[in-house]
Amino acid sequence: MLSFKSLPVLLGVFAVLLTANPAAGSIVKALELEELVGQSEQIVVGRVVFSESFVRENGNLGTWHRIQIERDVRGSAPVEGEVIVETLGGRIGDIAMRVEGEPSFSEGERVVVFIRDGGPYTAFRPVGMGQGVMRVRTEAGVDTVTQTREGMVLMRRNARGYLEKSAGALPQKERLDVFLSKVRALIELEAGDADE
Repeated sequence: MLSFKSLPVLLGVFAVLLTANPAAGSIVKALELEELVGQSEQIVVGRVVFSESFVRENGNLGTWHRIQIERDVRGSAPVEGEVIVETLGGRIGDIAMRVEGEPSFSEGERVVVFIRDGGPYTAFRPVGMGQGVMRVRTEAGVDTVTQTREGMVLMRRNARGYLEKSAGALPQKERLDVFLSKVRALIELEAGDADE
């Protein structure tokens, strides 16, 4: 049984709960660019040409996105010149499922994707959920790239072991050519380390 003395404490707790901010999405371990590159089997610049949702074996929805390759940065481009990237969630008729942190794609948009776990008859998955998808935009004739962070709160452990927010692999918009040069340098560094 509650006493009148505990009422102010309960009201205080209730007030804190009412003013607490809701989570901004899935809490995801932030990947630095080196980690994003290191965990990728294939990295491509391409254009989304088609997306189709389907029902997975477990009853959840998934979506396949067909991306026509413009530039193969890592891995071998398939003979078809495109890759299939699978994301969790999707829409079929009136039924929809959204997984916070999973990337979304729009037909016709240009992207840089860091992908793994795929092959000739298997769709690839983005590395680090939406972290493995970068949007390419053309501004004043210059291609720029930004990292997708929709539905994610990126966190990393600091030197003292505490979790703190992170800006991720690409903290701010960057020229596409500069960004791809950094990615290629990391791939070459990895190859050099493997030869030793």
